[in-house]
This record gives sequence, C-alpha cells and structure tokens, in this order.
Amino acid sequence: MLGKFSVKKPYTVLVAVVLVIVLGVVSMMKMSTDLLPNISLPYVIVMTTYPGASPETVEMTVTQPVEGSMATVSNIESISSVSSENYSMVILEFAQSADMNAVSLEIRENLDQIKSYWSDDIGNPIIMKLNPDMLPVMIAAVGGEGMTNAEVTDITQNTVIPDLESIEGVASASATGLIEESVNVIIRQDKIDAINEQVFGSIDEELKDAEQQLADGRQEIYDGQEKLNDSRADLDESRQQLNDSQEELDKNKKELEDSRQKLADGKAELAENKTKLEEGKNELSSKKSESTEKLAQAEKELLTAKADLEASKVHISSQITTVKSLEDGIKKAKDGRQAIDSALTGISALQSAVSACITTNNPEDNGVIGEDLANRINTVLSQVSGVSATLAADSSPAAAKQVLSAAESALKAQRPSDELITNMEASLNANTGGLGAEAYIASMQSVLSEIEGNIAKLDSGLTELYKGNLTAAIEFANAQTTISLGEMQITTAEAQIEASEKQLESGQKQIESGQEQIDSGWEQLREGEEQLNESAKKLQDSLKQLAESEEDLEENRQNAYDQADMNGILTVSTVKSLLAAQNFSMPAGYVTEDGIDYLVRVGDKPEDVEALKKMPIMNTEMDGVDIIYLEDVADVFMTDNSADIYTNVNGNPGVMLTIQKQTGYSTGDVSDRIKEKFKDLQEENEKLTLITLMDQGIYIDLVMDSIINNVLVGALLAILILILFLKDIRPTMVVAVSIPISLITAIVCMYFSGVTLNVISLSGLALGVGMLVDNSIVVIENIYRLRGEGYSAKEAAIQGAGEVAGAILASTLTTVCVFLPIVFTEGITRQLFVDMGLTIAYSLLASLVVALTVVPAMASGVLSKVTPKEDGRFFGGLIKAYEKVLALALKTKPVVFLLVLVLLVGSAAAAFAKGTAFMPDMDSTQISMTVTLPKDTPLSHTGEVTDEILYKIAEIDEVVDIGAMANASSLTMLTGNGNSSTNETAVYISLDENKKRTNEVIADEIENRISDIVEREEAEIAIETSSMDMSAMGGSGITVQIEGRELDTLQELAKEVAGIVEGVEGTTEVSDGLEESTGELRIIVDRDKAIEHGFTVAQVFQQIQGKLAAATSATSLETEIRDYDVYVKNAEDMTLTRELVKDLTLDRTKNDGSKETVKLSELATFEDTETSMSVNRLNQTRYIPVTAQLADGYNIGLVSDAVEKALEDYELPDGYTIEMTGENETITDAMQQLYLMLILALIFMYLIMVAQFQSLLSPFIIMFTIPLAFTGGFLGLLISGSEVSVIALIGFVMLSGIIVNNGIVLVDYINQLRAQGMEKKEAIMTAGRTRMRPVLMTAMTTILALSTMVFSHDMGADMSRPMSVVTIGGLTYGTLLTLIVIPCIYDVFSRGKERGKRGRKKLFLKEGKKEQADE
Repeated sequence: MLGKFSVKKPYTVLVAVVLVIVLGVVSMMKMSTDLLPNISLPYVIVMTTYPGASPETVEMTVTQPVEGSMATVSNIESISSVSSENYSMVILEFAQSADMNAVSLEIRENLDQIKSYWSDDIGNPIIMKLNPDMLPVMIAAVGGEGMTNAEVTDITQNTVIPDLESIEGVASASATGLIEESVNVIIRQDKIDAINEQVFGSIDEELKDAEQQLADGRQEIYDGQEKLNDSRADLDESRQQLNDSQEELDKNKKELEDSRQKLADGKAELAENKTKLEEGKNELSSKKSESTEKLAQAEKELLTAKADLEASKVHISSQITTVKSLEDGIKKAKDGRQAIDSALTGISALQSAVSACITTNNPEDNGVIGEDLANRINTVLSQVSGVSATLAADSSPAAAKQVLSAAESALKAQRPSDELITNMEASLNANTGGLGAEAYIASMQSVLSEIEGNIAKLDSGLTELYKGNLTAAIEFANAQTTISLGEMQITTAEAQIEASEKQLESGQKQIESGQEQIDSGWEQLREGEEQLNESAKKLQDSLKQLAESEEDLEENRQNAYDQADMNGILTVSTVKSLLAAQNFSMPAGYVTEDGIDYLVRVGDKPEDVEALKKMPIMNTEMDGVDIIYLEDVADVFMTDNSADIYTNVNGNPGVMLTIQKQTGYSTGDVSDRIKEKFKDLQEENEKLTLITLMDQGIYIDLVMDSIINNVLVGALLAILILILFLKDIRPTMVVAVSIPISLITAIVCMYFSGVTLNVISLSGLALGVGMLVDNSIVVIENIYRLRGEGYSAKEAAIQGAGEVAGAILASTLTTVCVFLPIVFTEGITRQLFVDMGLTIAYSLLASLVVALTVVPAMASGVLSKVTPKEDGRFFGGLIKAYEKVLALALKTKPVVFLLVLVLLVGSAAAAFAKGTAFMPDMDSTQISMTVTLPKDTPLSHTGEVTDEILYKIAEIDEVVDIGAMANASSLTMLTGNGNSSTNETAVYISLDENKKRTNEVIADEIENRISDIVEREEAEIAIETSSMDMSAMGGSGITVQIEGRELDTLQELAKEVAGIVEGVEGTTEVSDGLEESTGELRIIVDRDKAIEHGFTVAQVFQQIQGKLAAATSATSLETEIRDYDVYVKNAEDMTLTRELVKDLTLDRTKNDGSKETVKLSELATFEDTETSMSVNRLNQTRYIPVTAQLADGYNIGLVSDAVEKALEDYELPDGYTIEMTGENETITDAMQQLYLMLILALIFMYLIMVAQFQSLLSPFIIMFTIPLAFTGGFLGLLISGSEVSVIALIGFVMLSGIIVNNGIVLVDYINQLRAQGMEKKEAIMTAGRTRMRPVLMTAMTTILALSTMVFSHDMGADMSRPMSVVTIGGLTYGTLLTLIVIPCIYDVFSRGKERGKRGRKKLFLKEGKKEQADE
C-alpha cells in the first residue's frame, strides 16, 4: 500500500524527505550533548554541621534524631549515614517511583519538627537531591606567572569565580587552596589579672562602712534580759488550777470511750457478716453464669454436630442417587446400542435383498420391490425415529435403497458411541472410587445407618442437657432466697447500731464543751510563756548574729571577689557576644520630612584592626575601675591559613576550581562556554593562567567524534557489501541514500522524545547503522529481481515492496521488541539503556518507513534499465559447497545437534569463567592520582613530597598540565566547608588529546618514575586511569560491611576480616576502615567520686568540651577590600596537650553559693587509644566497611566470590553481621534486570512470529537461531578477551532480535515452497540456496558496520566494544549455523506435508503478474 502510493506520488515522498532533513538539522542543532543520559537518582542527602563536635557526639546528637525522623518518610527504602567530626551526612534511598519533589517537602517538614530541640551550635540541615550534575563538569587550576598565593586568591575570588558563575548553565564554582585571612583575638591571662586588681580594690573600699554598724546593737540586747525574769512567776500559779479541772474531765471521757468501743465491736461484727453475705452472693452469681455458659456451649456443640451429620446424610444420599443414575444410564446406553446394532443388521439384510431384486427383475416386473419386501422394509422403518417414509409394493428398488440408506444413517447417528459409554463408566468408577455401583451403594447405606444412629444419640444428649439446665435453675433460686433473708437481718441490725451512735455523739459534745474551756485556759497560759521565750530567744539570736557578722563580712568580701572576677566574666563566649553587640550596624526604620523618607541606621563597624583593638566591650560601673577595651583583654592581630593549604599548578602556587553545571543544561555547551570565558579572562590579564585538569566536555567531544566516525565508516562498509553482492551501482545508491534519511529521521524522533546525544544513545545509533539497511536491502533486492524477470520499473517497485512488506515489518518488530521489556526493569539499568533502546527502535522503524516509501519511489526511476548479471565464480562455488554441507548435515542431524550443544555450553562456561564486570573501563585524556603519606605527616612535608612527584610526572611526553591540592573531606566537596587531610594530596593530570599510549601504559610509567620516592617516604599511590569510568556508578572494588552496635568490637572484627580479605588472591589495597582514625584520650569518670563533689558525667563533659571547643567566627571586620572573620580564642586553651588535659580543674558552685575547684585527675582515669574519624550507619545500625581494590589482571566477579567463600566460616559474635556490597552487588542487580529483559524479549518475539506465521511450530523452529547466536557471542568475548559485562548482555539481548530475521527468511520460504507442493527436503535445499544471498548480505552489512567499533582505538569505543563483539560474533556464527542447523531442526519437527496458510502474501511470479493485470 505504501509502496504503491510512493511510486505514484514521488513528489509527496520528496517533500516528506526534505521536511525530515530540515527537522533533522534543526533538531541536531538544538539537541544537548552529555556524557550520560538524564539519570534521576532516588537519593537525598541531609547534611548538618555541628562545629567542634566529635563523630560520636554528632551521631548521638544529630544523626540518630535525623534517621529517626526520616524513617517515616514515604517510599523510603534505606537510610545510611556518616557521622564525622563537625558534620553529619544522612543518605536516604527511595523507591524508583517516588516523587522526589514531594519527598523533599516531607523531609523538610520532619526536620523542622526535630531541629527546635537542637542547640544553636548545630547548623540548619541542608537537603540535597543527589543527581549526576552534582559531579564537577570541570576541574581547573588558577595560577599566574610571578603571582603569590594571596594575589591568586584575590583574582580568583573577585574576578574568576564571579565571571564563571555568571555563565549560563553554570551552577557554582568553588575554590580550594584560597588564602583566607582572619583576625585572631587571643585572650591573655596577664591582662585579665591587671583588670582584677582594679576591681578587687574597689570592693575593699566599699566594705569599710559595714564594720562600724556591727558595734551599735550590742547594748540594746543586755537591757531587755532583766524584764523577762519578773513575768515567769505569775505563770506558775495559773498552771496548777488548770491541772485539777483536767483530771475530772478525763474520767468522764474514759467512760464514753468504753461505750464507743463496744459499739464499734458490734459494728465490725455486722460488717464482717455483711461481707461474707456479699461474697456468697457473688459466688452464687459467678457459678450461675459459669453454669449457664457451659450449658449453652454444650448445647451449641451438640447442635453443630447434629447439623454436620445431617449435611453428611444429605450428601451421601445425593451420591447414591448419582451413582444409581450413572448405572441406569450405562445400562440403557448399552441396551440401546445393542438394539441399534440389531436394526442395522436387519437393514443390511434388506439392502442386500433390494440389490438382489434389482439384478433379478425382468422387464415385465416394471422395476418394483414387491409387497413382501415392502412390508419388511416398512416394519424396520417404523422402529427408526427421524425417518417417516413408507414404501408400497410398487415402489422402485432405487427408492427402497434410498429410504434404507436414510434409516441406516439415522440409526448410526442415534447409536451411543463407545467413547460415551466409556466416559460414563469412567465417571461411575470415579464416583464409586473403583468399588462398583453395588458395593459403593451398600457401603454408603452402612454409613447412612451409622449417621442416623449418631443423630439419635445427639437428640438424647440434648434432652438430658435440657433436664440438667432446669435442675440447676431451681437450685440457684433456693440459694438466692437464703441470701435475701440474710440481707434483711443485717439491715435491721445496722438501724439499731445507728441509734446507739447518736446517743454517744450527744455525750461526746458535752465532754468536748468542757475540754474547750480547759484548753482555752491552757492556750492563754502557753501564749504568755511563748512571748517570754520568744523575747529571750531574740536576745540570744542577736548575740549570735553579732558574733557571726564579722565572719560574714570577710565571707562577703570573698564572694564579691568571686562574682567580680574577670576570669569568669571575660570568657571566650562573653567576648564573642560583646564583639557581636558592639560591631553592629542595622537599619532601624525611616523618618519622613517634607514627603521624603530618610533611612535611620544605628551603629557602624570597625574598618581595621586598630579600630577593633580600641573597641570598648564593658563598663563595670565600679569606682576606680576604667572602661575595658578589647586590647585591655586580648591580643588582636591578622593571620591567614597559608600553613594549612597546599596547591601546585604546573609547579607554581595556584587555586583549584571545581565547577558544577545546572540541571537541564548540556554538558558540552556549558564546557564550551567555560573555556570561552577562560580565554577572555586570560586576554584581559596576561599574567593569569587558567588550566583545565578535568573536563567532561573534552571527553564528550572526543567520544562523539569517535562514534560519529564509526557510524560513517560503518555505513561506507555496508555500501561496499551491497556493491559486492548486487554488482550494480544503481540499487546500491538507493540503499545508500536510505541510510542518512533513516538516521536523520531517528534523530528527529530522539529530539522530540527528549533523548540527548550521549555515549549510550550514540552507541545505539552506531549499532543501528548496520541494521537499518537490512529492510532497504530486502526491498531493493526483490525489486531488482523482478526487473530482471521482465517487470517494468514501476511494476517491479510496487510489486517488490508489497511482497516483502509483511516480512520486513515482522522482522523489524522482532528486533524492536527486544527493547520493549526495558520498561519492566528498575534502577540504573533502565535509566542507562532506555536511550539506547529508543535510539535503535527509532532508527529501525525509520528504516522500515524509508524502505516502504523512499526506496520504491527511487527504484521506480533509478532502475529504468537493468542488465541481468550472473553470479560470479566465487558465489557460485560458495552455493555449491553450501549445498554439499547442508546435504551432509541433514543426513547426520544428531551429530550436528550434539556439536552445537557442546559449543554452546562450552563457550558459555568459558566466558563466565573469565568473570563479570559492570561496564568496561574507558580511556580518557585525564588521570587522577592520590598520594598518601604516613599518618600524622605534616602538610608541609606532604607538599614537598608531592612537588617532587609532580616534577617527575611532568617529564612524561603525554602530560600537558598537572595540578595538585591537599585532599579534601566529603564535607568540603559537598558544602565547601570542612578540613583537608595533612598527609594526603589529590593530583590531576591532563594528557595530550593525540596521545599514542593508553592511560594504563602511562600510569605504569608514572609508577616506575616515582617508585623510589614512594619507597623512601613509605607512601601509598592510587592512580585512577579514567575519570570517566562508568563502573564508578556501581561502586568500585570489593566492600564488606560489618554491622553491629559497639565501635570497639566493630574495629576488632574489621581488622580480622581485613586480614581474611587480604589473603584472597586478586585483592590489593585492603583497608580495614581504620586508616582514617585519630588518637583518642579516653577520660573514664568515676561516678562515685564525681557525685561526692556534686558532678555528673555530663557536667564533667560540658566543662572539658568548653575548654576544647574549636573557635568560631564571632563577627566580621569590614574593610574596603574585603571582609575578615574575627575569631576569639583563649591563649591557655590553644596550648592544651593530653598531659595538660589531665591536669585540668573543674569548677562548681555549691548549694550554699560557695565555689569549689576539683582536679580532673581526682575524678577520672585516662586511657590512650584510637578511634575512627567517622561513624557509619546503615538503616540505623553502625557498620565499618572493609574495602579492597582489584589487582591488575583479576576480575571483580571472581574475586568477590572468592572473598565471600573465605568469609563463610568466619564466626561473628551475637548481634553482628557481615554483608558483601560494592561493585559486584551492582553487577548482580543489573544482570538480573537484563536476564528478566531477555526472557520477556524472547516471549514477545515468539508471539510476534506466531501472529505472522499463524502457526506455533514455525516460530518455535526459528527461536533455535537464538542459542546459535549466543554461542557466537560467547566465542566473540573469549577471542577478544572481554568479560561478560552488563554492556555485553545488552549485546546478547539485541542479538536475539537480529538473528531471528535470518530464521524468518529461511523458514518462511521453505513453507512457501512446500505450500506449492514441493517435497520437504527439496524445499529445504532450495530455500537454503535461494535465501543464502539476502541472509549473507544483511548479516555482513551489520557485521562490517559494527567492526569499526571493535577495532577502533578512539576514546568512547571502549564503551560499546563488548556489545559490538557479541553482536559480530553472534551474527557470524549464528548466520552460518542458521543456514545449516535450522534446516536440520525443521526436518526433525516438520513431519507431515504442510498446507498453505490463509492470508499469506503470495510471493510467486505468476500470482504477482495476475494481481498486476487485475489492477
């Protein structure tokens, strides 16, 4: 249909092609270039700073609360964390389906709930969504000829970074190695002591007035003591009168108490009886409830059992009825069959009689059957239902014969079949369990009798149950009556006791009235006595106070000293607060005058160090004490961090720049803009040097150029194959034109579906070049053949395209569908390879449309003249040799199958024996290296050694630029803050783009050149030969995670596990996770001793932490040039050592307000040990990673298996576990996804072929081409020395979709020949001979197009080489074996003579001509 339209309207096709070309050019210009596809990683990092905190403090205070709050976030899958000095980093992994924007909001809400409980020292949590754009797009170095570090820093901060961050697409530019100047405020003890002298003198002057006030009160106390003695004699006489009245009242009170006691005893006895009665009542109620429940339960169980028996009875009766019905049915069927057989015998005899009548009739008989025969026939007919004919004596023999035949047919139709009777007997046998009807019915009758007996027993039980229930009810009623009578008696007794209590209350009131009068007298007596005692006490207290006042005066003097002591006031924190309060400038608002608003600003900031020194910080408002200025308390001076940084750029001081791009921008475009900005900056400042040490853009350009060159060369090789086979330039031109049109169409589709130009998508495009010509080859070869047979150009174009349209559609769909299952995969496998699948699908579908439209349109004009060409000697000889081999194979099929199977199993085993890999290493123009010296090596020495190493490396010819810096922590890389390691440097080496040697060879030379330095300094060197190693996305090397609770135990286990891993062949650079450790002084507080002095462990910690806390910026000094941070420190705390820490003193205020000082050594013991610089956690459980790198020549999969086996017998303590992670885990996950993808692809391909062939057998035979191709793929990996990688498995998936096309062509043509009537073996031989040319053409075009990627040494070819090797090996071996093995398999499975299929397109010449004539 499309071919006919294209031939009749070629200008429409031309317009479409031009439109596609225009869209392709525009799309190509607008498409972004990146190293990898857009990868959305379901990870979020929560970063929280805690300056001055140790890893364990960070873990307890920050990490654990964050992990706890994150555990409830939607779609969370795992939580890992790193708690290091000064910061916490929590890494959250989510499900692939999670909405990361919604997740980020939920994370922020959860963090807001917990951060209110944190101290002000803890920073605000930073939420970062992890994506590949966080990796630097470029690492550059800033230097300058003759410039100092400070000058380089100035130009970097003020010019380079602002200009770079203004570039479109640049997210940030951060610098490492900057000289950072700051102001140090060092508090000096001698200055504090000088201020204290003034303060203490002022206190002494104020206390002199208090001494005179104490002497004036003494005389007043002595005068009052004589008056007290006269009043005591009057009180003794009144006391005797009250004693007599009290004795008489006590006698009456005793009589009343006796009566009350008797009444209480009776009341207690009554209460006891009432309690017993209540207990009996409760017990009766409980027994009644318990009895009722038991009876009800028993009734329920009996009724349930009876219902079950009744149901069983009904079921068994139903079964008996069914068996009887089956038995009757079988008997009736057999009787009916016997009667019908007897009737058929009679009809047969009558037919013979009629036949005899025909032969014996005379002409005079007029051809009749006679009355006797007619009656016999009518008798038989009357017994046959469905036949109503009646014969007369004069009926003809022919009529009689016809009626008898009808009766015979009716009887045969009514005759029960043997199968029916057999099925009924089988059903009877199944229902009776093989017992037979009579035995089964008898058995069931017995069961029924038993069931009926059990039902009768249950009825009897129910009757007895109901009788027992009635008896119990009567007994409970009698007991209730007895209890009610007792309650009535108790009520009467209670009324009598109540009346007696009222009488006692009356007597009590009379006694109380008398007692009140006596008490009143005593009260008056006591009050007089108390007044005398109080006066005496006051006089005595005054004497004591007078004696204590002198002591208090001295104590108050000392307290005043303590409170005014500037050592406790002018602390680091106080000075920081005072500086922040004084160094203040803030708008306070606006005032309006005449309609004009004037801003009111309060305060200003000092502009230099001298102004900062003169800043007043405190006024004590004490006589004789001057206002305190900052210089009175501390030394104030400028300093910088030059001693804490190290950078080297081509032998000169410099600054390292890390540049990141914004999400959504093309890496290549951003890189080009940055390099253009570098050029502009260098033109503006001739001294400035900007060197690129790592640039993804350069690598992308090199990879793109390599892949595009491979595409072009592959296309040319494919065209050469066409010329070789077709021997005509004109059809070759048609196919050649179809290649760019198909590619441009695919690029248009890529642009509109959001696929970028990256290594993965371009590799798919390169792989598609060899396949997209297949459809055009099939169409042009068929058109060319029809032209040679005499068709006109237009007829041949229409007919040729129409004949193969269905076949190429099916073959294209089978190839495309292998990438359809990628939607069912997960993780990085899907995100990486969906671009490749889409690209190949677009190119193949585009080639299908081009083959059915552009190719027929061009062929109708180009192939106007065709000269038939004979096959050459080579091809003719090849066909003859093939026929002999195929004939031999058909005779020895078992041998062929055995050899094929052995090769498949052997090649697969050998390929997997070489191990597995994630992705192949890729060469690049950059090498990175880490230089690690022994722990505690000062940065100055580390820099000297690194400089020496850089000098050696710079002598290598391929090295263009080289830079180094002190290795930074992960906090520095992520947030720009953090510390650099003093014993480790990172080296970046930029190589010549036209280098002749690989990075591996250059790395070996580097190791050889610096080996003497490494040995002398006991250094460790780690060289990364590819900064673009794709396997880094899956982790690197081997990682063994040891999980548990206690850090000390984890560290011991890590050392043991590291020893085991180190003993496994193939491991190198084994780390027990403790290299990044630091010395630890462990202070073990004796709780008993500490509490004696009023200290808890936490209070001891707080005081020690305050002395050891790192300095933080208190304020800033603003100058015209820049702002400087101001740091406040204590001079004594700056010089603390472990020994000085042991001598620290702790201060506390007692409950009475006095001060106490205690030595730390009196409360604690000390222990020197080591601790990790970070605490790792996974799913809220601590772990230590034991890591190892892979030695040269070893495979990650094999070594990981060996490590796992070595750890199988290792015994762990309870609560501790070991888990293997690292690169091998990523490989395993990715391969599992690809295995799923391959299985689904095979199913989809089979279903498509079933729909095409309308047969289950033919697709089944064709599917045998896939293991043949896999054998070739495994052999290709073995020959090339490649490992079974994830990329290679993609090749196997793609290969399965390509190779079936050969089988489709071959099997389809065999079926067509057999449909014409050709014998099977002849059809097999003919199809193999005829289809050999197109099969070889399509295979060789694909093989040669991919060969450029195998033999290319350009960067980027490494990525797709394993896939190309698998495809080429599979196609080479699979194509050759398909022509031999598939015919053998067809011969085995296709036994009978296959008929033509309905709806199959006719590919025969005569039928084609007839269709053209009809049109």
